[in-house]
Amino acid sequence: MNPVPPKGPIPFAFRATAYYRTSRWLRRRVRTFRYDVLWEDGTTDRDIDPVKVMYRRAPADYQVTNTSMMQHTPDVGTGPWIAYSYGGPVDGPA
Repeated sequence: MNPVPPKGPIPFAFRATAYYRTSRWLRRRVRTFRYDVLWEDGTTDRDIDPVKVMYRRAPADYQVTNTSMMQHTPDVGTGPWIAYSYGGPVDGPA
C-alpha cells in the first residue's frame, strides 16, 4: 500500500515535443523538450514540469514513462501520447 496518497488527480498520458535552441553560455546547439499532460477527463495542460506531475505514484512509474517518451519522440517535433505508469503509446488529442 502507498503510504502517501496522491496529491490531486492522476495523469493519463504525457507527450514530449523536442526542438533545438542555442545554449546560454557556450552558444552550442542543444536539444530541449516541452511536455504536455493529458488528464483522465480529456483535458490537456501544456508546458508542464513532468517531475511535479509524475511523482504522484511510485518513482518507477516516472522512470518508465520518461524513458518511453524519449524513445518515441522524434529528433524535432512532437511525439505520441505515452500512457502514465506503463509507458506505451496511446491515442489522444492532436
